[in-house]
This record gives sequence, structure tokens and C-alpha cells, in this order.
Amino acid sequence: MTDRSLAAWLQPLPLPDGQALPTRLLPGPMEGISEGSFLDVMTSRGLVTAWHTPFLRISTGVPRRSRLTAWLNPYLATGKPVIAQIMGVDSARLAAAAHRLYDIGACVIDLNCACPSPTVIGNQAGGYRLLDPDWIARTLNAMRQACGNAAISVKIRCGFESPDELPGIAAALRRAAPDLVFCHFRTVREMYQPIGDGLERLRRLRDLLPDTPLFGAGDLFTVEDALRMGEVAQVDGVTPARGLIRNPGLLREIAAALGGPAFTPMAREDKVSFLHDLSEQSGLPVKKRGFVIHVARAMGIDYALPGSLDGGGDTKSPNGA
Repeated sequence: MTDRSLAAWLQPLPLPDGQALPTRLLPGPMEGISEGSFLDVMTSRGLVTAWHTPFLRISTGVPRRSRLTAWLNPYLATGKPVIAQIMGVDSARLAAAAHRLYDIGACVIDLNCACPSPTVIGNQAGGYRLLDPDWIARTLNAMRQACGNAAISVKIRCGFESPDELPGIAAALRRAAPDLVFCHFRTVREMYQPIGDGLERLRRLRDLLPDTPLFGAGDLFTVEDALRMGEVAQVDGVTPARGLIRNPGLLREIAAALGGPAFTPMAREDKVSFLHDLSEQSGLPVKKRGFVIHVARAMGIDYALPGSLDGGGDTKSPNGA
């Protein structure tokens, strides 16, 4: 019988090739954030136990091994297990890319069927694939055939237009039997707009996939958000994304609340120190460190890049954050 207690989130999740994810508390992939110095600072401060890459688009051909290695190496260099996410429309190319990424060192290969970007949807990739659940099943099966014992996963949303699509999507997933399913509780059309029944949607998917490890995503900004998702939706783990920009220590706080190692929530000065390291370790010219300001704003901190024209340092934000 599957242990769906919240305490089980602290336990390793075995993978079919003998590897394991250290816990079921994973960082969600974030395009433009989960890279570079963010990887280094989060890892060096002990704030993550694994990494989930943003998607790599597989379009006109299968990238050479050298290109895939260059893309994956920054994640592998952290010493943490890596979930490599790919996206595309050609099942054979996706399967071939999956094989190469696993051979290079990824421990899980994840198929993105969730991205709601209008550009991605216009190319019939990402969340668009939810309109064809049979394609998802065929592609996951092709990836598994290409990768042997590698763990195969899929990232989805709760439908393209409506959560009423969940039964059909779940039926396809049962046929393909991925090792993990990551699900954001909005539909593709809902993008990131507020919804009121996200946890109930995840619980519905949980009931449709009773034997598949299911990780929930969507509006995970606090420890309470994560615990409530676990209690209501009975997911096997959570993957905060935007919540980690606002609070880089969120995964550690959740783990501590479940009986894991003690962790003191990051105070304002800790966050400023985090931002400073994020900037300095990027190795980029000051004018190209705008992503640090994006993170600072999410934290509610008015932060000036060291060496910038406004004098550097940081000042207290108007809202007192």
C-alpha cells in the first residue's frame, strides 16, 4: 500500500534503474531562472536536493551529444540528481534526445505537455499536446523503449480548455505508465489566472492515477500551501516554482515542518545576501544581471545591483518587506 502521509515526502523516491530522488520536495523548472548562478547559490546554501531543468526544445533534429552535454552540465555539476525536461512534437526525435540525455547523466527524462506560452502553443508543442492524449502515450512509450530502465515522466496541466478533459488524459497516462507525473492544477487556457478549485482538480487526477507517483504544482508560496495540497489532493510530493523566487528557502521550510532538519526561515538580510551572491556569481556584466532584480522584486526587496549607477547596495522597499 502506498504511503501518502506527508511525512513520506521526506523519503527517497526509488527510480527503476536503481537511482533515487532524495526526497519528494522538488524545485519546479523555471525558464530564465533555473540556470546559471541560481543553480550555484541554491545548491551551495543547501536549499535543494535535486534539479528539474526548464524545457529543451527538440524541433528540427536531435541535438548533437556535445550540445546536450553543454546544456545539461551546469545541472550535473551541482552534484544533485537532475530531471531533464524536453519538449517537441516529433515522438522519434524526442525519444532519441531522451536516450542521449539519460546517457549523459540525467536521472529522469521529463516530457513537457504543460507549457501555456502562446508561442509554444502556436508551434503545437507544450500544453497543446494535451489535445491529443494518444500522442502523449505514444511518445512516452517511445521514450521508454529508447531509454531502457530510465525513469520517464510527464509534466501536464489539468486540461487544455477544461478539467473535464482529465479522464481522457489520465487514461492515456495509464496506458503509458510513466514513472512520475507532474501536474500544475490550472488548464492551459487559464495560464496563471486565479482559480478556486485547483486542489480538487489534483485530487480528481489522484483518483484517476491511483498507482502513479503524482507531484502537484500551482500557487505553492508557503509551507501552508504545500501541506494543504498534500492533505486535500493526496499528492506524493510538491514542486514549488515561483514560490522559490519569492522565498528560496521554501523547500527547506516545508521539510522542517514535516520533521526534517531544522531550518530558520530566511530573514530580510539573508535574502539580500542571497541576491548579492546571485549577482556576483553570475559572472555577467552588471547591465546583464536584470534577472537578479526580477528575483528581488518577487521577494519584495528593493535591491540595487552592486556597481550599478544608482550606487549599489539595497534600500528598504516601500512595503516594508
